[in-house]
Amino acid sequence: MRFMVMVKATKDSEAGALPSEELLTAMGKYNEELARAGIMLAGEGLQPSSKGARVRFSGTQRTVIDGPFAETK
Repeated sequence: MRFMVMVKATKDSEAGALPSEELLTAMGKYNEELARAGIMLAGEGLQPSSKGARVRFSGTQRTVIDGPFAETK
């Protein structure tokens, strides 16, 4: 079985701010335990949603919208 651990984004995380040293240490220990147990497949982080795009499909037509949310420009 595979699963993904996700943490809800905040204004700071979307801006690229790193978590506290305490949280990073706890996360590192948890990841090490998973790796030692042979169950951690990957540990890359995701990019902020501001770097994403939304692709809308309508039949054979595709529309790409910058960012994950509706256009506001």
